Amino acid sequence: MPLSEHEQKMLDEMERQLFADDPRLARAFRSGAQDRRDRRRIVLGLAGVVVGLGVLVLGVSLNFIWLGVLAFLLMLAGAVYAVTSPRSRPGGPAADQGDGGEQPRQPENGGSDFMRRMEERWEKRSGDDPRG
Repeated sequence: MPLSEHEQKMLDEMERQLFADDPRLARAFRSGAQDRRDRRRIVLGLAGVVVGLGVLVLGVSLNFIWLGVLAFLLMLAGAVYAVTSPRSRPGGPAADQGDGGEQPRQPENGGSDFMRRMEERWEKRSGDDPRG
């Protein structure tokens, strides 16, 4: 069942408010070059694991222990490369501003303003407004 125009507007407003309240969440949902770099890291890391597995099978079949150890290290390096992210982002340290472990900004009234407004809207909509 599709949303009505009013419901879609409310949902869009809630999304904008949520992203304004939590910039880290907004950055997490942004797509673009960072996603492509992450996908490339995963693909290259998995390729390293697959090649390492093939070399491991070859090392076992040829009975070369050193080749098996080398293959294991290749698989380990590929897996680590796939699951970790690069330490520095393109654009230098200025691109990391706001990610330095600081706490998310809370509104002055304890952070409940957004939820209070949403509850008021819900009560108005459902007719349960205690104020009348």
